[in-house]
Amino acid sequence: MEKIAYRNISGKGRGIVATQPIASGELVERSPVLPIALHDSECPALNDYALAWGEDVPGFEAGKECAIGLGYLSLYNHSASPNVGLERHYAENEISIRALRDIAAGDELAFDYDVPLWFAPS
Repeated sequence: MEKIAYRNISGKGRGIVATQPIASGELVERSPVLPIALHDSECPALNDYALAWGEDVPGFEAGKECAIGLGYLSLYNHSASPNVGLERHYAENEISIRALRDIAAGDELAFDYDVPLWFAPS
């Protein structure tokens, strides 16, 4: 996490920005997650921060369909044209963020939430 920081982003609240250039394919962050049940992820305090975890994995343990990301994971904003992507590491309860293309210092890092959005994108 040497090349990223969280900042307030106009119209969005908190988000993640590059503090140095990041090359396409570069690992940006690998952070632990706390797997939680889908019904727990829909609690008012968590519903904006839960990530899809194992709900689409055949035979995955029930009650761990979502996850709360530690590190900066829950602070990345959505983009329909993402510059980073998620890689789930189920056995380790971790998620990696990897650059999908070159990212310049000062650019916001965002991924496609790949779910129906519950907010108006900015």
